[in-house]
Formats: sequence, C-alpha cells, structure tokens
Amino acid sequence: MTVTNPSNLVFERQKRLLTAAYWLLRPVSLLRRPISWVVGTEEIALMVSHVSGAIPGSYSVVHKEHAFYSVDYDLTIQRESSRIAKYRRLFGGPLVLAWLLNRARGFIYVGSAGFLQDQVDQREFEFEFVKKHGGKIVCYFTGNDIRSPRLMKELEREMGTPNIATHLVEMNPVFGQEEYETARLERARVADRFADAIFSVRMDQLSYLERPTEPFLYFYPDEGFKRLTDKFENMDRPIIVHAPSKPLLKGTPHVRSAIERLRAAGFEFDYRELTGVSNTEVVAALSEAHIVLNQFYAFVPGVLGIESMARCCALLTSADELIETDLDAGANEAWVVTRADEVYDNLRHLLEHPELIREQALRGYEWALRNASASADGRRMRAILDRL
Repeated sequence: MTVTNPSNLVFERQKRLLTAAYWLLRPVSLLRRPISWVVGTEEIALMVSHVSGAIPGSYSVVHKEHAFYSVDYDLTIQRESSRIAKYRRLFGGPLVLAWLLNRARGFIYVGSAGFLQDQVDQREFEFEFVKKHGGKIVCYFTGNDIRSPRLMKELEREMGTPNIATHLVEMNPVFGQEEYETARLERARVADRFADAIFSVRMDQLSYLERPTEPFLYFYPDEGFKRLTDKFENMDRPIIVHAPSKPLLKGTPHVRSAIERLRAAGFEFDYRELTGVSNTEVVAALSEAHIVLNQFYAFVPGVLGIESMARCCALLTSADELIETDLDAGANEAWVVTRADEVYDNLRHLLEHPELIREQALRGYEWALRNASASADGRRMRAILDRL
C-alpha cells in the first residue's frame, strides 16, 4: 500500500486553490490600490519590517508574528493559536498570494518561506506561478536560509579560521544531515532560475548560488540612530552588553571567559548578558551600553551590530571587510575586528584606554548611518528594483 506524504497532499491542495483563487479574485483585486512590492513572509531580525518601510507603496505580510518583535504588518495570515490558525496557515497563504499577485509589481521574499508549503519544492511551483502571471521576484537571504554548512566547513579548512559553521552541528545535528544540505542546494537552484534579483552575502552566507548577488542591506530605521554621547561622561564602570540569540554560534563561551579573566585582573565594569528577551529590551540596554560584544565567528556585523552602532556603542565583532568584500569601505574602522580568541585582549585594551571607547563608538555610528540606515539603503534598494 502506498502512503501519501501529508505535506505533499496539502501542497497539492494549495496549488489547486492558488490557481482557482487567482482568477476568481482578479476582478475584485484590480479595483483595489496597486502595490509596488509585497515583502514577506517570514520575519527575521525585523528585515520584513525594515525592507517594506524603505519602499514606497509596499505591502508587508507575514504568516505569524515574531515572539521578540512588536510590529504592525499590513497583513498577518495566522493570528490565533488554534485549529482555525492551522487552516489559516495552510490555506490562507494561497488565497493571500492570489489576491496580492493581482495587485503587486513583485514580491520580495525574505528568508526561505513562501506563501505555500515551501519545504516540498523550495518554492519552485510558487515562483514559477508568480513569474507566469507577470510578477517580479526578489530573494532576500539572511543567513542559514541559504548558507551551506558543508561549503563553510570547507572554507574553514582553507582559511584555518573558525567561522559561523564551526559549531553548527554541535548546536544541532540537523545541520550535518544530507537532507539539510540538499535543501540549500535546491533553494539556490530555484532562486538562480526564477529570481530577478538576489540579495545575500557572498562569504558569510557561502552557498550554491551561481548567479551574481546584491550585497545585503540592513535598512535600519533613521529614527533608530541616536548619537548618545552623554553616556560617555561617566566611565567609572563601563557597561558591556552581550545579547546572543544563539550563544554557541555567537562565541558566548569566549565572552564569558574573557569577562571572568578581566574581573580577576581587577577591572571594574557592568556586564549584562541578554538572552531570550524582546528586541525592545535589547535596544534599551544598547542605549546605556558603552561596549557591545557581538558575534565572533561571522564575517558581517549582523543586525545587532548595526543596532549597537546606531546607539553609539563601541562594537567588538569578527566582521572583516578583507574577507567579506560585500561590506562597505571603512568597515574595519567602524568596529574592532575581533575573532573569538581575541575577545579578552581587545576588550582589555579598551578598558585600559577608556578614551578610545567614545572615539570607536562615534566612528561606528557614522559608518552605520552612511551605509546601513533606511534612507541610505532605501536609495540603493530602489535603484536596484527600478532596473528590474
């Protein structure tokens, strides 16, 4: 007896629903306000919110809200935690896609999720359907959605330097499974075939993508930039913040070791480690912080890095423009380039020379404002979209 995979069965129903709904909703959809770009459907580090906020006439949609962010999207498909929510997730997606495809110029897909059950074919049917009906497609990859653990391990052996993949399998065995790697290969193949533009990071998100990619843009809101220099007037006990989403991958063991050694050496400071808290709490801590210890295996500063510089903090992170050439010029002066085994030495140097902390923070602030603000990145994004 042949057993049908439930995911495949649901996917087939979604495809039929999408096809029928597209034509049924078309007359009504065309009477509504046109949309420039739809941005969704998976919130990752507020990128859906930030990207849509930088594009006039855009429409933000997510399957469900993120636990750490409080954001008003134009549409949230699944709001309830009930059986009804399950059906909204499974069949609301095709209906929303059909409705928006009749109104929008194109879709900016943040992360790996689609409107349909994407894990079945890595969005191949969905992308083909959107393209067939005149929609543009932009893939906006943000990390492990496209990053290949296998290729990153090969890079680690070539460079002799730990990177983001060093502890992936240790953190979760799924990252070492063949199915996981195959999914990244297929996802890259589908993006290469259908996307009109692809945003990624060439080295930090080393992948199977074969086409040229656009550099990752952060779109940090202009109003989020606060030149908080008053906090440097009192440096008796510098405030040091570390807010790892995944402690092992961010180098937290090295951070904790460095903090213990510095305390043993007699340095006085206020160390705050934040895990599992809302983004609002993190940003509030950054407003008070003098130094931020971010991630120490990555080649880019990440969203927290940008948030830190926007709040005028001296940033220590492993991001390096000599390795990740997608970074804008002057990146290595914007923060203190720090690998995992350099956290103690680089942090000690700042604590021994507190006058350098303010200078470093201001360099980072100016770099982030020029290269990672919503206004700056919005101009770059709109120029790329206008060429499509």
